[in-house]
Amino acid sequence: MKKTDELFSEIKRSTQIDKFLDENKDSISNYTLTQYIDILIKEKNLTKKEVINKSELNYTYGYQIINGTRKPTKDKLIQLCFGLGATAEEANRILVLADAGGLYSKNRRDCIIIFALNKKLSLLETNEKLYELGENIIEI
Repeated sequence: MKKTDELFSEIKRSTQIDKFLDENKDSISNYTLTQYIDILIKEKNLTKKEVINKSELNYTYGYQIINGTRKPTKDKLIQLCFGLGATAEEANRILVLADAGGLYSKNRRDCIIIFALNKKLSLLETNEKLYELGENIIEI
């Protein structure tokens, strides 16, 4: 499976989109947000209940996000990412699939969140770091 930046470079060089799509079908997916969350839950051997508890989301609200019946804010999705133990790349994918933007490495707050996800900090530790560095915490 190719990385996003590899695919992006190939698209720019490509002269035929149908050929590009055919050659890269194993690296391109059309997952919905709920499908991708379900995949991560299974890959990480978690239950939905564990994810919601670790993310410190309201139980009903958490299930609504996971089941796709509620459109969450970016911060609620980030909370869910901490509950999933997501990497920064997985978190970005979740945010993009939810049309919530992404984590931007030129944004100071996002940098701290990317760092926290990659270092497997908890949501509480992340909020402490955000507060220490003068950034808005992730509202729980």
